[in-house]
Amino acid sequence: MQINLEALTGYLAELNDLSNKPNHNPQEKRRFAFCQTAIAAIRSGVDVDEVDELYRTDMAKRGGVTLPAKPVSLLTREERIEAKAWKNFVEQRDMVEGSTVAQLGTYNALGFFVPTDFYPQLFRALKASDAVYDDDAVTVIKSTNGRPLPIPTANDTATVASVISEGSSESVVDIDSTGHQVLGAYTYRSPRFVASYEAFEDLEGTLSTVNLLREFSADRLQRGISKDLISGDGSGKPLGLANAIIAQGCPIVTASGSAVNDGSAATGANSLGSPDFAAAIRALDDSYAQSPKAAFFCNKKTLATLEALTDKVGQKLNLVNYDQGWPCIMGFRIRIAPSMDDIGPSKMPVILGDGRYWVTRLVVDENSGIRVYREAPGLIEAGKLAFRTFVRADGAMLWTDSSSPSPFIGIQNHS
Repeated sequence: MQINLEALTGYLAELNDLSNKPNHNPQEKRRFAFCQTAIAAIRSGVDVDEVDELYRTDMAKRGGVTLPAKPVSLLTREERIEAKAWKNFVEQRDMVEGSTVAQLGTYNALGFFVPTDFYPQLFRALKASDAVYDDDAVTVIKSTNGRPLPIPTANDTATVASVISEGSSESVVDIDSTGHQVLGAYTYRSPRFVASYEAFEDLEGTLSTVNLLREFSADRLQRGISKDLISGDGSGKPLGLANAIIAQGCPIVTASGSAVNDGSAATGANSLGSPDFAAAIRALDDSYAQSPKAAFFCNKKTLATLEALTDKVGQKLNLVNYDQGWPCIMGFRIRIAPSMDDIGPSKMPVILGDGRYWVTRLVVDENSGIRVYREAPGLIEAGKLAFRTFVRADGAMLWTDSSSPSPFIGIQNHS
C-alpha cells in the first residue's frame, strides 16, 4: 500500500492550523471534519484525487451548485468502468456506528479517568478455501491482463532412445504430440460494502475501514474463486479440477469401500478403504508421483472419515498419518479442498495428482483490488462511501493428450 505523504502532510498542516483557532465558523467546522476524514482515507491507501473530488462534490451540493458533467466521450477508462459498476449495485447493507448518545451509558461504571479501550485486531469467523488457490499446492500464474493465454503442452512418452551400432544411419522423429490449454479470465467481484463518513473517521486508530474491507473481501473472493476451480462446470465459469478429470478422460478408480479393512457392510458406494488409495497410487505414473506437489485432494469431512477407519478387531487402521504436522496417506500429503464432494454414491471425494499440472491464473491489473464509489444513488447525499473488490481468474489442467500418462487420478464411489 502506497501513501501519498505530500498530501498527508498538507492535510495535517491544515488541520493543525484549524485546531489552533479559538472559534470556528460553520465552513471551518466542515473543513476541520473533512481534513480528519481525508487523513484517515489517505492513511488507508485511498487516492488523494478521490478525497479532493469528494470534498468538491460535497461543497457544491451544500452551495446548491450543479457541477458540469463530463460527456461520455471525455470520461477516462476508469470512470467508464466505475459508471458501469454503479448499475450493478444490489447489496444495500450499510456499515454504521449506531447512536453515540446511546453508547455513553457503557461508561457509567468505569470511573472518570479510565476510558474504555479497544483491541485493534479483528477476530472474524473463518471458512477455508480450496488448495487450488495456493501456489504451494498448484501452479499459480499472475498476469497483468486477461487476454487469452495459451500454455503449450507436449507428449513424447511414446518415443524412447535406442541402441545403435557404429556408423549406423540416423533417423528423425518429431515430438510425438503437441497441444495447448488456453486460460481466459472470469471476473469475480465482492458484494458492495458501504460505510458512513462517521464510521470511516471513528475506525481510524482501531480497524481502518479499508483494512476491514480488505480482510473480508479477500476472503470472499478466495473462497468463491477456489470453489469454481474445484467444481466449476465450465459454463460461464472455469472448468474445475473435478469436472476436468471426467471431461478430459483421466483414469478413475471405482471405490471398493472399507469392508476389507473393518469387516463392516460398507460398500464402495458409501465408503473408501485402503485398497482404493493403493489403486490410485498404482495408476499415477512415477514421474508425477515423485513431484513435490503430488498430493491427495479431499475435504475435511472425508479426511475425518478416513482417520476414523478401524481394522476388523476395532483397532485404529492408521491409514492417515502425519509428517511434520501435515496429514498424509501412504506417503502423499493431503491437501484440503472444502468444495470437493463428500463420500457418497456416484461422488468423487478424492483426487490424487501432481499439482504442477493444474494452473490457476489470477489477473492483477488496474481494475483489480479495492474500488471506491461515492456518487452512486444513496451514497454522497447520505454521507456514505461504497467499496467493492474485483479480481479476474481462471484455471485449467495442463494435460491434453489422453495417450500419455495422466497427472491426475480420481477416486469415485459407485452408484
